[in-house]
Amino acid sequence: MEGPGTLGGECILELEVARAGKPSVASRAVDADLAVTILDAKGEEYLYYPAGAIPKKIVLEPGLFTVCAHTENQTTWHTANGGKGEPCYFASQQVEMEHDSRTRISMSVPMTNYAVGVALPELFNNLFVKYQFTLKSGSREVVVREGEKIYFDPSNGGFFYALGVTNTDGVSHAHSPIWFFDVQGGKHYLLRYHYDSEATSGSVDIEITDDMGTDDTYIDL
Repeated sequence: MEGPGTLGGECILELEVARAGKPSVASRAVDADLAVTILDAKGEEYLYYPAGAIPKKIVLEPGLFTVCAHTENQTTWHTANGGKGEPCYFASQQVEMEHDSRTRISMSVPMTNYAVGVALPELFNNLFVKYQFTLKSGSREVVVREGEKIYFDPSNGGFFYALGVTNTDGVSHAHSPIWFFDVQGGKHYLLRYHYDSEATSGSVDIEITDDMGTDDTYIDL
């Protein structure tokens, strides 16, 4: 913070904000996919800058403010991409602005929802002519195909997943839904399906990744 008398009485806020796991660049200290909303001490909107339009310096009055960095999809992320959803990011930080001062804050903005995908074994399509991997969390139920990601809200407590398949003989098998409850925002859960030689049962190996590393959880289906 610069000393008194250097800024002509202005309170200047400088921001560095980026989504977690995506390093900021000196020439672009603000992630172009993030918007910023500044709330006053009463929690009311004081300033708003849409994504891609955040200035290098923001002039404020003296007082307490809350800086919220976020994607624009806070209320619509779950309906994006035909109901599959999309990543949603949010973070907030309080800042006390003093008369005739310059304040700089840096924010790493985490993903608040989580993603679920499915991976099938090699030769799966040679043995099965049809499959349906169903995910459900809260009031949303979505069919996921290999290579897709479905996004859910961790506040719903977890997700159910179930697999139904039809083999090349035309025989169908359906597994009862399995509940996976240990979910966190910012995680990616990849359901790796395995089947036995009779194709009457199987298992799911859940690979959990984020920007910090990978964990594995093995669950019978």
